[in-house]
Amino acid sequence: MFVKRVCPFWAILVLLAVTPPSVTAIVYVRMKNERGPMAARAGVQCIELLSHTYFHMRESTQIENIVIFYLQNLSSPAREILLGYLQHHHTGYDADDDEKEVMASNGSVRNSSQFQLKLMSDAVSSEDMRRAQFMDHKQFDYYVIVIDSFDGLRQALARISATVAFNPRGKFVVLYNNPNDRDSDQRMANQALLLLFIGHHSVNVLFAFAIDAVSYHVYTGDPYHGATDCGQMKALKVATVVNGTFANRVLSTAMINIPKVPPQLETCTFLLCTRVAPPFIDLDCRRGLELQIMDLLRESMKFKVNVSCSEMDRGELMPDGNWSDLLGLMRADECDIIAGGFNPDFDVHDEFGSTTLYLQDYHTWFVPAAGPDARWKLLLYIFEASTWELFGCVLFISGLVWRSVAHFLPECDAHRELSMCFLNTWCVFLCISANNRPASNALRLFFMGLTLYALNVTTIYTSILITMLTNPPSAYQVDTIEEILASGIPIGGRLDSEDWFINDFEDDQLVSERYNASSEFQPSLANLQAVVDGKRSLLMSRLYVRNTKYYGLVHGLSKEVFVTQIEMIMEKGFPLLPKFNRILSNLIDMGIMQKLWKDFLYNVTILDHIRQNRDLSEEDIIAPSPEVVLTLDHLQSAFALYGIGLCLCVVVFLLELLSTTRWIRQLRGLVEQRWDELLVRVQLKERAARSETVIKPRKMVAFRKTLK
Repeated sequence: MFVKRVCPFWAILVLLAVTPPSVTAIVYVRMKNERGPMAARAGVQCIELLSHTYFHMRESTQIENIVIFYLQNLSSPAREILLGYLQHHHTGYDADDDEKEVMASNGSVRNSSQFQLKLMSDAVSSEDMRRAQFMDHKQFDYYVIVIDSFDGLRQALARISATVAFNPRGKFVVLYNNPNDRDSDQRMANQALLLLFIGHHSVNVLFAFAIDAVSYHVYTGDPYHGATDCGQMKALKVATVVNGTFANRVLSTAMINIPKVPPQLETCTFLLCTRVAPPFIDLDCRRGLELQIMDLLRESMKFKVNVSCSEMDRGELMPDGNWSDLLGLMRADECDIIAGGFNPDFDVHDEFGSTTLYLQDYHTWFVPAAGPDARWKLLLYIFEASTWELFGCVLFISGLVWRSVAHFLPECDAHRELSMCFLNTWCVFLCISANNRPASNALRLFFMGLTLYALNVTTIYTSILITMLTNPPSAYQVDTIEEILASGIPIGGRLDSEDWFINDFEDDQLVSERYNASSEFQPSLANLQAVVDGKRSLLMSRLYVRNTKYYGLVHGLSKEVFVTQIEMIMEKGFPLLPKFNRILSNLIDMGIMQKLWKDFLYNVTILDHIRQNRDLSEEDIIAPSPEVVLTLDHLQSAFALYGIGLCLCVVVFLLELLSTTRWIRQLRGLVEQRWDELLVRVQLKERAARSETVIKPRKMVAFRKTLK
């Protein structure tokens, strides 16, 4: 053993002795291999270390999933790092070995997490990703992306965000390794964090930049902790990783896991864009149920809100892929939150995030409210048609009985005329004194019974008539969509409500064909006045109409068209959305939402009435009420009957006047002569028939002779 160790030294001494002193030696120092196995192993260890440190959620109740994005045409060593990380996860590893590895690298033991692995690639275009139908719509929890250029990150995010399960609030680990770029770590980190924050609304990002073959600087975004620059992305260096080990493990772990959104955002101001939709957002943009809810959220998280109101609708997806109205403003980062009585929509939920449902709204068609019916009809509405028919039968039978009794008893001639009998009976019906009173006891008893009957009926009729005059019934009210369609009145409403009628049902298709979403059919005071005038029928919220002065002047159909829940809409990656939902759920559980709802339902009309009374002067309050108990309108029926009587009188007068003219007398004499001749002929025929029966011989009886 000693000989083996000494021999090399003797060989070196011999070489030094043989070499002439004038010869100089050239020593070549080999640089680190930037693309070798050592660089690949350091990159894989860096991803493993960051994932073990950062990939965990406190509120997860399901198996978490991790997405590894495979980029084609990566340069070395980024390609080897990605393949090594994929091989590590595809082949699996023992939990004990993993714990030992983590303990050796970090100095502490962590339990290994189980993930559901999903692999995505840029081999499929973003359009194909968007059209793909996934069986599992569970949102992604974690993302791992290895890149060697900024364009690679942009391509990967374009495909990831096109999937239905994209989760902007998921956690990202992006590793950048390019041997030709070792100095632009700050610039590259700013670009990557801004792309994720502005373009995809993601803040939970770790960006690892390779400064040499085995060392990485780790950056994260800090947009909400600034005192004066809240909402602006700032790259913050949180760790340095060398050969899969933190330079300062405790500090790096704490910096990486600092919440990106603090509990209170006192220096942050968010833009709330609203649509005027009372009672959720009032016309003055100062009151409303949703503004009250936003105040509760604002007081809880201490942030500020700038509210802007407009008449724009929620927005729809345009053929070019952009969104219109308020959704378009939010997609252009001109709004952070939009509100205004918006109901859930599947197409919107595919692209945007939304809060927990907190209120509900009722929509139906509104038509002019039927006013009081014509006063002259009240005389007929008191009793049903069958009752009036029965009264007519009693009148007719009573007149006939009066005439029959008077015919067989010694009564005056007036009681034996049929017209006078009917006139007397009608007078008794109306409780009017009759001039011709009966002389016989039988007809007197009939007269008394008829009088008591008429007095009872008249009393009932008068009492009901007073009620009808003081509280007149309404005219016929249109109350079905079929009647609205049959009347030909134009119908319409908001654009986002038209989706409820686009289906295979025949009734809804009839509505969809005539549905108008122009400005003339949007909920507004001017359009409500058009509804009162009967020019159009609008599909509106009952709560909106209740909150206007037209409440009671328009009528909502008894059957609701649809009942929807109310939500606020923001981008899926809006940082306050989870806390919003948690606070709203607590408010609902504590009954505060129900209290806000009841306060509106029961206090809006009372408060408005009190507010109106406060605006009145003392003279207006003391002044007598201008209401008139009885007007000419109430006496329409009386004057109508009087007019009918006059018309009948004039007609009869003209007929009697015409009857005194010469040609009428001639015609009357001719008719009477023909009538007398007809009667004579009938009498002669009757006498002839009687004489024949008298002269006709009787039947002869034959006698037989008998011989004795």
